[in-house]
Amino acid sequence: MTKLLILGANGQIAKLVVPMLANTDTEIKLTSLHARPEKGIKGLDAVDEDAMIAALKDVDIVYANIGAEGRQKAAANSVVNAMHHVGVKRLIWVATIGVHNELPADKRSLWVNILGTIDNENTYMGDQAAAVKRIEQSALDYTIVRPNELIDDNVMQSLQIQIARDAEIIGRPITRTSVAAFITQIILHPESYIGDSVAISEKLTQ
Repeated sequence: MTKLLILGANGQIAKLVVPMLANTDTEIKLTSLHARPEKGIKGLDAVDEDAMIAALKDVDIVYANIGAEGRQKAAANSVVNAMHHVGVKRLIWVATIGVHNELPADKRSLWVNILGTIDNENTYMGDQAAAVKRIEQSALDYTIVRPNELIDDNVMQSLQIQIARDAEIIGRPITRTSVAAFITQIILHPESYIGDSVAISEKLTQ
């Protein structure tokens, strides 16, 4: 049995992953910054390293879908340190496209105006990029998942998967359902995409 710790279980994508893992050999521990006992979600601040260490007991895989705006780097540092301390190796971390400066030219200026730049950690994009850098410099078996612009349609799409970090993003906006399915497959096949930063979009049709 695989024992999975979810960070950010209140998030929209994580809520879709959980039922997708039903009827699989997976034991799930749900945590989020804000506890929801009626949903089985325990309170856990990922920035609190001691609390992370305690939460990692008997865990095989950490799936982090943290909406800690302004604290992504701090959360990543805490998660990495705690995982090293306990000896848990497998991490799936959801970031955003743009953390490798790989946005298409026609969208770059707009996103910079809204989200900031990767070299300024005081912006959303900079904080996201710093978190990803911390994870990539770790000795963990990580996978960074970088979804394209998210949409809520309950549709399973064909995916455009790009592993090269500096490859300009191609493909269309992606549904949260499709992102959740991709993450679920990594959880079920943890040997996949180790050491990769994977951008996913809806595949372009001819």
